[in-house]
Amino acid sequence: MSIFFDFDVGPTGRRFRRAVDGDKYDIELFWKREQTEPLFGPIDIAELIELSALSICMINENKDVVGIMVLSDHPNVAAVDPADWELWIRNMFNRYYLSRNTLFVHFMCCTDDVIDYFVDEAFVSIFDNDAYLKHIVLLVPTTCPQDKYLKYPIFKKRSIYKYAAKICCDSENTQYLLTAVRQEFCPKLKIRRAVEEDNDDIVDILDKSCPKLKELYGEYYISEIIGRHPEMNRKIIVVEDQERAAGVMCLNSEINYEKLQSTYELQPYHGLTKATPLEKEQKKRGNVLLSVFGEPIMLGKLGPFDRLSKLEKRLIEDIHSKENLVDHERKKSSKVNFNRRNSRRSMQELISTRFSDDMSDKMYADSPTQSQTSYSVIDLLEGDSFDYDIVNIDKSLLTIPEMQSSQQLSKDMTFWQRTRLSIIKTRRQSRSSVLKARKIEENASTAINGEPNAFMIELFGSREDIHARHSFDLLEAAFEAMKTYDYCLIRVPCADITIPLLQHFNYVPTKPDVCSKYALFIAHRSSVLSKLRVREADLADIPQIAQLLQNVDAKETLWTIEDNLTRERDNNAYVFLSGFTIIGVGILESPEQINYMRARYNVDSFHIHKYHVKGQTVGNGFATLKTVMAYPVFRAHYRFFARDIMRLSGTTALLWLTAYRNKWVAHKANTIASAMVPLVPRKSEVDCTVLSELKEINSLSKNIMAFSTWFIGKKLTSVPTAYVNTRIVVVGASSTTMAFLNTLLFSDSSSYLMFTNVTLISPHGLPYIRHSQHPAERMFSKFRCNSDKYLKSVPYTYYVNIVHGTVVEIKKQEKYVTLSNGSVYYYDMLFLLFGKQYQHPNYFRELLEWEEQLKSGKEPVYTRLDVPKLRDDMHFTTDDIPDNVFIVNDITDGNKALGFVKNLFWQNFDYTIIVYGASINAYSCLATLLEMNVPPQCIVFVEPFPPEDNKKPRIPVFCNEYVDQTIREMLSELNVTVYESCYFKSWTVDANHIVTHVEFLSHFKKIQLECSAFFYYGKRGINAQAYVAINKSGIGYDGGILIDHQFRTKDASVYAAGPATRYYRRYHAGAYRHKHYNSYEVGQKLGELIRNELDPLFSSKQCTSKKHTKNTYNNVSTSKSVSFDVTSIKTESSRSSGNANSNMIPEYDDDEVEKLPLFTRPVIMYYQLPGRLQYLDVRSPGEKLPHYYVQSLQHNGYIMETFKGGYFKLHLTNDHVVDGITCLSPEKYPLENFKNLYGKSAVVLNNVHLRYTAKKLDNFYEFFRSPWAFFLYVDQSDELLAMVKELYPKGSRNKRTLQDALCYLGDKLSDPSFGKNTKMILRENFEKTPHVEAITDYVIEWLTGNDVLLPLYSHPCHRAEYTHDLGRHPAFKKKKTNITKLLSKML
Repeated sequence: MSIFFDFDVGPTGRRFRRAVDGDKYDIELFWKREQTEPLFGPIDIAELIELSALSICMINENKDVVGIMVLSDHPNVAAVDPADWELWIRNMFNRYYLSRNTLFVHFMCCTDDVIDYFVDEAFVSIFDNDAYLKHIVLLVPTTCPQDKYLKYPIFKKRSIYKYAAKICCDSENTQYLLTAVRQEFCPKLKIRRAVEEDNDDIVDILDKSCPKLKELYGEYYISEIIGRHPEMNRKIIVVEDQERAAGVMCLNSEINYEKLQSTYELQPYHGLTKATPLEKEQKKRGNVLLSVFGEPIMLGKLGPFDRLSKLEKRLIEDIHSKENLVDHERKKSSKVNFNRRNSRRSMQELISTRFSDDMSDKMYADSPTQSQTSYSVIDLLEGDSFDYDIVNIDKSLLTIPEMQSSQQLSKDMTFWQRTRLSIIKTRRQSRSSVLKARKIEENASTAINGEPNAFMIELFGSREDIHARHSFDLLEAAFEAMKTYDYCLIRVPCADITIPLLQHFNYVPTKPDVCSKYALFIAHRSSVLSKLRVREADLADIPQIAQLLQNVDAKETLWTIEDNLTRERDNNAYVFLSGFTIIGVGILESPEQINYMRARYNVDSFHIHKYHVKGQTVGNGFATLKTVMAYPVFRAHYRFFARDIMRLSGTTALLWLTAYRNKWVAHKANTIASAMVPLVPRKSEVDCTVLSELKEINSLSKNIMAFSTWFIGKKLTSVPTAYVNTRIVVVGASSTTMAFLNTLLFSDSSSYLMFTNVTLISPHGLPYIRHSQHPAERMFSKFRCNSDKYLKSVPYTYYVNIVHGTVVEIKKQEKYVTLSNGSVYYYDMLFLLFGKQYQHPNYFRELLEWEEQLKSGKEPVYTRLDVPKLRDDMHFTTDDIPDNVFIVNDITDGNKALGFVKNLFWQNFDYTIIVYGASINAYSCLATLLEMNVPPQCIVFVEPFPPEDNKKPRIPVFCNEYVDQTIREMLSELNVTVYESCYFKSWTVDANHIVTHVEFLSHFKKIQLECSAFFYYGKRGINAQAYVAINKSGIGYDGGILIDHQFRTKDASVYAAGPATRYYRRYHAGAYRHKHYNSYEVGQKLGELIRNELDPLFSSKQCTSKKHTKNTYNNVSTSKSVSFDVTSIKTESSRSSGNANSNMIPEYDDDEVEKLPLFTRPVIMYYQLPGRLQYLDVRSPGEKLPHYYVQSLQHNGYIMETFKGGYFKLHLTNDHVVDGITCLSPEKYPLENFKNLYGKSAVVLNNVHLRYTAKKLDNFYEFFRSPWAFFLYVDQSDELLAMVKELYPKGSRNKRTLQDALCYLGDKLSDPSFGKNTKMILRENFEKTPHVEAITDYVIEWLTGNDVLLPLYSHPCHRAEYTHDLGRHPAFKKKKTNITKLLSKML
């Protein structure tokens, strides 16, 4: 079930993994086209790998590709429409294959030394990957000689079934189907009821995974269950291998339904009970959609060509008094609008009208989700997504908003449809009076009564030599044994690593106020046993669709389906069937602005665009999901649903877009979003103002609101999902936290890894708010990853449970944290990622005074231990902050402060705003105030530099004399009052809790200033309540949370990272604290560590050899494994053990110091300063030093400075590598891209050092914004420079890589025996080697993959156009110029 298949090397030293685009170079080495073209025709192997449903390659012990097999979901016959192949196979070969259980071989080849077993082992791996796959079919063309496929011995055996076309009379020239059946390659073992004689085998199997069973019940508990307690509702089934029990599954139908219903969200499953006939009838009568849309079709009252029938007239007479209830008011659409059609409103208009009265907050503020109330998206579009704690699984059954507003439909709506709208709105109003009562009732723990309809898997395990695929055989047998039940349950500890069996189940979340250490999974009988298929919707499906959507106000969705069936529309509707029952419906529409999506989101990380353009329309193989709804019990088949939608629609990729403010209902509009890959915006962007080709993208980016995007391609639909149920609690919302979540949830592993239990605890939740004032963003760093629009485009609220609160207590033994409001959250892994914030001036005043007394030799007052000291006497927290004092740490604080400043504008009296601090944030605060048009004479800046403590290093904010002087001159020109070397003393507070005066003390005098608003950027530290919680819990703190080289604290379940940490003293790493490094990189390192630890497909293997690996994609393979333990609950590996000793860190190892994580990214500051100056400073990681002095030393490299367009400074090392950048510019274009210059060689930067030395370069801004440098600012630029070093010579893999060849050549040239002529010959010959050809091909391919961001380069796809223009276009014609004309032009 692995994304890389069976990675473990078998006895023959072979394994399979998924094929990637880079494998095409290895395949070319052994691919004999004359052998494959008669069978498969001429193909492009790279395109086939990208567009296929599944492609695997065989790897030998040297990690070399020795075989490739590509499969797709339709036959490779050009004349057969992929949407109709099932009918074609039925008519041509009399075979009844379904798309769900059939794949077709589109290509295969291998080296001669593995030809005897390649196909056989490939079929086994493919069947193991998909438990629902029954047939693998190879279609043999009429003109193909038999020896082309009979060279594989497997096709000569009886295990391959051969079917000839029944309509062909010529037996020699006919088509054949060669079919491999699952039973022949992966035969099922015998499954039977357990008997008493199986006791010893079953106990041995279960004892390895759960030894407590034997301790509690003895050695014969299985025999007692079978023989002595037959009255129990337990059934035990076993897998038999060689007449012995090799696997076991214990089933029990006695379930505590009341406890499950009070713990988990079981409303979508009717509480796991069977509905009574009365409930079914009431449900049917209460279904408004069924009565309005379904009954006319079922009763035959609505003809296919007569939409206005007698029934319509009768309904008109019945509701003529209610017709005025139709509301034609303009409503907003949740669809992301790119303004493609004139009938749609512009996005600018959508933005301007977005901030209106928020009705959803008024109606639904008490509950995070609304499951049973029917309401339209019209009422929800103004909802605040940040007031709701939504996790990624539906609480209710498909409470989904439609994706098109009634205003948009009203233009084309017939009177029949408006009549239906009146009926639905009338019933909505009749229910509105009980809305509040229904919400209260929904939150209550009410039991659902009925006949039991579920059984539970109590025990499950198998021997190590039994393959994981047999667990699905046991699940099928379980449903056969429990014939009267529809649901199968399994509960597993959250802390355990997932097992392969769970991929056939659906995860059920707990209720909002309930925490359980067990995760519940549910499987339905139809999901496991029934036949599933997808087809286009027709008119007769509307009644069943209405029943599917009975909890949804989805009138517009049904109108869309109706219109698609009766008229020609842009949308296409498809239904998902289990037998003859509709279990899902999906609507596709044409995509918009694909180039914009590729330019702004990381689509190309999962999608190679150039292969999807061929043979496609304007959409380039993309389609956009309008609405997709399916029953959650069929979660295991969501990706098949998406794949078959693509097959029927002729597309190769699906997108789903939703505005960020609809994300809290996003899973209700697209239930298969959990099976799609979330996309995140690119971390950097090319300057779109320079090139005309990118100006359209730039204009769209400015006008469109933030939205989130999900993606799935056909090759991802065959990747099974692995659940991670570990309860992860993250405290803090710092940049380290955001990097940690991005790496954990949105990396490449998001294509197969699903985290179901991630919680973020922060006082203000996520670091953005709904109504953010644009000036408030200027108070913080201007990084793209920290911007409001970027954060709102990442679907955090879909995957993370957001909790607003402050941690005040940590219980390590019980594993839970307590918040300031009394809430309790349990965890399996706790991450303390809060940084240091600006604090109250009296921050820990008593503790600091006590420490000062100790340092000065004064002994504190002795307190007897038998005399208790009241907690109220210990003042750990600071005093309340006055109303006009602002300590700004996040965007919420910034908006509050600027709102107060705006109110000062309306006062008639003069006011004074004081900004105090010696940090970059204080200067950005000044810039924000000036940008808000605050009069400069009303601003006072007090800078406490140098520090009052003489022991602290005196490093200024700007480690550059020119920048520091420019800023001070700018403040002087703006008439901002500045006090230097003044330190805060106290403030005066009046009766209204307002600061009226602030006192400062310098070395020579005391200053008292009037104050209307006071911005304090003084002391920094961790939150006082969190500090108390850390110390009370026993977690080590020594100037920071003590951690080891794996970010672990003293407790193995508690991790910490960021500026508030430090390493244990045994590491002697005081200079390597996280605060000296890039916080985003620190979070990424932690995210990678935890993701690899929790990923069931990952196995870390110690590499004893330091031999350099061959290439990047093989390195990826070495990190992924499918070493699943198919046993049940692995208590011995559980991270939730109650034993305190199990959570302690092992003994210290002397080699741990060498394992400290290596951080290489630069430390970056990017802020806006007074005078609308943009400031960018990029320095090497590590402890901050006055580098303007260090860099000036001759032995530390070279300094290059220019002053045109602003100040630009580059510092090069002695090896001509950039290790420092400083920019100060008044221009409006962003400077963030210049950070990508760090670490690049001067040669890569177009020989910048030679140009500067020759005085041919006097403007770095113009130079690095030129088109030649655009490739440096693409996300994959580092990948480009790294990959070229690992390239092999073209056409060979047995020689050295480019890096090895250059090292070898360098060693040869350093030999004194080589003369100058020999060296010149070597250099000339090396330029003609196949390495250069390999580099050229790779660079061209890389440019083609990034064509949307780099349109200035010529691409191979444009070669034909350019060749045509060279001979015909006037611009390319040679002009004849004689000497007379030439001299006349010169003179």
